[in-house]
Amino acid sequence: EWQREGVLIRDDKPALYFLRHRFSLKDKKEKERLGFMALARLEDFSSGRVRPHEATHDAPKEDRLRLMLAAHANLSPIFALYEEPRRMIDRLLAEHVQGTAPHVEVEDKGQSCRLWRVTDEELVRMARREMAPRPLLIADGHHRYEAALQYRERMRAEKPGFTGREAFNYMMMYFANMEDEGLVILPTHRLVRSLPPIPFMKLEEELMRYFYLEPYPKTPEGQRAFLRALAAQGKKHRVVGAALKRDPRYLILRLKNKRFMQRLAADLSAPLRELDVSVLHRLILDHILGFKPEEQVKEGAIAYSQDEEKVLQALDKEDYAAAFILNPTKAGEILEVSEGGATMPQKTTYFYPKLIDGLVLNKLDRDEEIAAEPAR
Repeated sequence: EWQREGVLIRDDKPALYFLRHRFSLKDKKEKERLGFMALARLEDFSSGRVRPHEATHDAPKEDRLRLMLAAHANLSPIFALYEEPRRMIDRLLAEHVQGTAPHVEVEDKGQSCRLWRVTDEELVRMARREMAPRPLLIADGHHRYEAALQYRERMRAEKPGFTGREAFNYMMMYFANMEDEGLVILPTHRLVRSLPPIPFMKLEEELMRYFYLEPYPKTPEGQRAFLRALAAQGKKHRVVGAALKRDPRYLILRLKNKRFMQRLAADLSAPLRELDVSVLHRLILDHILGFKPEEQVKEGAIAYSQDEEKVLQALDKEDYAAAFILNPTKAGEILEVSEGGATMPQKTTYFYPKLIDGLVLNKLDRDEEIAAEPAR
């Protein structure tokens, strides 16, 4: 109906969509992330050309697939990262639009998005040429990407003799450069609903076997000092912040020896074992607290948030047994894990801010073919 009434109008020529996304962090510091939207050919993960970094679950994928089958469109882009230290694409697109009015401008909750439609053929060719050899890392949208792969297979089954150039073989993506100073990764903290019973002294003994413990009192001043110290120590050490409902302390847990993880998580790749989130899930939750991996992934077992202060408040006021505060995972660490073919636990990273949906939609017409791509 929106298409019939002209609410949504399809562009009459191919374009890149250059996006300047300005936002503020919790400390009021302003940032701007640059990127652009375009189509990318869907690739199976086995090709290595598109890499996931987080595990997915079946229910969200089924939900995204139903949406695609109903709308036959990409309603929001996959957030993808690429490496290009010169940042040439962003630089040339920014120069091209300088002094011109954006095609779309949106203000939302203290954020501003300015979007330009770029149809200059030479710039489009340059971007395609530069991106052709570069592998992509999915930052956000793992479930949507896997749903798009399932949608592609369904459409191929309905269209014998497909060429591979049909629109359903492609997905709308937002491409951000890993070198962009505006690329912000926030940690995702954990609130655990319940834990197996364990005597307090035994728990203390187990924690001290594997970690150096640095306690802070559960007071407003103690909480501020605890969060400051956790962030500072995270720059050099593997640390996890912990707060148990029945313990009057906040604890910074610093791993004594990485050989513990080599023994307890031998099935994980070396880069994955090095992450704080792996220490939390394998060593603390599973090995020490007895909260097994199959229990951890059950719906409602763990709540997630990027706001550490709200997490600690929820532990005091709501029905949770423990809270765990993490430092952010670095982009290089994510890349190292994905290059080894491994994935992180769900909700390890949060690329902030999320993209605002609806700036660009991509219609999937199974009879339409996408123009040939440059040679790789």
